[in-house]
Amino acid sequence: MKRPNPARPSLGVALGAALLAAPLTLTGLTAGTAQAAVGTPAAAGSLNHTVQLSVGAWPENRGCSATLVDELWLATAASCFAERPGDAVPAGKPARKTTATLSDGTVLTVTELVPRTDRDLVLARLDRAAKGVTPVKLASAVPAVGAKVSAAGFGRTKTEWVPDKIHKAGFTVTSTTAADLALDSTNGTDVLCKGDTGGPVLDSAGNLLGVNSRSWQGGCFGAPVTETRTGAIAARTDGLASWIETVKQSPFILKAGDILRPGEMISSQHGKLIMQTNGDLVLYHRTGAENEGGALWISGTGGNPGAFAKMQADGNFVVYKKDGKETDPSTALWKSGTHNNAGARVELQSDANLVVYTKDGGWGRGGHLWHSDTYLRGDKLTSGAKLMPGAWLTNGQTVLMMDIQGNALLRDAVTGRELWGKYTWSWRSYLHMQDDGNLVLYKADGGQGKGGNLWATQTWNGAGAYTSLDGNSLVVHASDGGPRWANSTLIGAQSGRCLDWNGATGAMIWDCWAGENQRWDATAAKELRVGGDRCLTADKGANQGARVSVTPCDGTDEQKWNVNADSTITAVLNPGQCMNVWGQATANGSGLGLWQCNGGANTKWARP
Repeated sequence: MKRPNPARPSLGVALGAALLAAPLTLTGLTAGTAQAAVGTPAAAGSLNHTVQLSVGAWPENRGCSATLVDELWLATAASCFAERPGDAVPAGKPARKTTATLSDGTVLTVTELVPRTDRDLVLARLDRAAKGVTPVKLASAVPAVGAKVSAAGFGRTKTEWVPDKIHKAGFTVTSTTAADLALDSTNGTDVLCKGDTGGPVLDSAGNLLGVNSRSWQGGCFGAPVTETRTGAIAARTDGLASWIETVKQSPFILKAGDILRPGEMISSQHGKLIMQTNGDLVLYHRTGAENEGGALWISGTGGNPGAFAKMQADGNFVVYKKDGKETDPSTALWKSGTHNNAGARVELQSDANLVVYTKDGGWGRGGHLWHSDTYLRGDKLTSGAKLMPGAWLTNGQTVLMMDIQGNALLRDAVTGRELWGKYTWSWRSYLHMQDDGNLVLYKADGGQGKGGNLWATQTWNGAGAYTSLDGNSLVVHASDGGPRWANSTLIGAQSGRCLDWNGATGAMIWDCWAGENQRWDATAAKELRVGGDRCLTADKGANQGARVSVTPCDGTDEQKWNVNADSTITAVLNPGQCMNVWGQATANGSGLGLWQCNGGANTKWARP
């Protein structure tokens, strides 16, 4: 085979109607800047972690591909963001506005780039979490020469200039270096084309091996008809798990002169700061957002449409009116009060704390001048501890936050789905795990011995009790660890549907949707409460064949239940009688009753 001219494969980034024409020289080989997969359309839902990038404004926008490695981070090719082929890509905000279109059509904005210096790879931070998409898993080892892999992207095909569907192509690994994989088409016709740059290269298990970097583009639409080579180069991602994890935990930084305009947002691993169009600067937990609750801190500058936030050169972080300016202090609506600190910066840390640091300060180094006091407080409330407005707990799976509007919210840490909540809308209320064992939600000016309680677990007379996040549930434990109160959805093992209340007297199973009528509090009095004052109730005597309904809580024995370790729920009056779904039914609306425990799936109830 004739050796090519000193040129590496070119991947051409699609640039609206134009192309980046200037060649990039690497090790004496000419290369373009991006590519696209000529193969077969990917099966629906099979590559949802792969997204389409648009870098810059039409008609000079560049088309690339990328892969979600986290809900907030994409892995893609650094060359997608180079101003000229071969230019280094600086860390920080992209030079051109960049958007990422998810598989469901959602469009997100890229706010920050963290490039590698040893390969054509960059991590790109999104302005908000890509909910409902499972990020790709990372391969842990370099593939062997001869291994079959697949590559994907939104680039050109043989006949399409700008396709709207992702394509997948088959390749064989021909060689490896410390930074790259050399690939060749497995069938001789699959190839990477313009627009595929940054797309994923996957092993047979679907794990990420690298990102598309360069290719010869033989057979791609618009490529010279004389070009027949189908080889490609990918930047390796295997072995970079620790680097990626470190990047994910990095803060978002606003330097002197940086501005957050109306509607703009910055995000970290657990927090997002939004300059809302109503003039309020609001820090939300990652699982919250405007009109979704979960606000941890607020500037209190609402009612000023067009207001913006600026990190000034003097170290002051300020929210200004629409036409405000530094030279007119009367136009300032809120300020951190950290002036006379040239070189100071704002950091939105991974723990959701918003901090103004001195020039030489930082997380773990001190030097903080102001902070929102919204950082993570662990995974439990010990006896006597309080969860104050803006504070939150997590076990990695579930988040409990005390938002500033007075609402205690339990949410899935990944999807943001609400699992439980006590809404009071009493600003700056707080949770207190009292030393008497009662978990109480108090008004801002209330407290133990002072009144002002808005809600409580009613678990007093339990000195040394504590509250923790257990799986997806919030649980008050006795000092010896036993549960005294728990909140949870209860899912039928046979049906996969949730224990539900119809708002009247009906108890049944229904599709799980985390509504208030599917949130059951297991109290110290052995009740299963729903809606605050309704209890799961067996017919008189709780005998075999008894119907189970929902009635006002009155303390009778027919409203007492054992929630057992074997996932059964048995009547305290008759512990051998299990709550089951009649007739082993699985349809929505199927009723409940008591029958002798027999280990059947229709008698099992799991907390997710």
